[in-house]
Amino acid sequence: VVTIDDEQYDMNEQSDVSKEHYVEVINLRNEIGELQNQIVQMQRRAVNLQVALGFRENALKESIQIVEEVEEVVN
Repeated sequence: VVTIDDEQYDMNEQSDVSKEHYVEVINLRNEIGELQNQIVQMQRRAVNLQVALGFRENALKESIQIVEEVEEVVN
């Protein structure tokens, strides 16, 4: 059974052409689902990379300040 526009169709009662379209519909729906999962994973990865980048930028900023402080003490 397939549902299209809120109507259900029994594919066992359909023509071979309809069955071929049904197979392609299922394949396309699966591919869309896979792409949506990949998008979610990539968004999660982007967030994690932003967090890591923020950490590294802060660490860089702090290390530069420490060097400047050391140079001021020497002068």
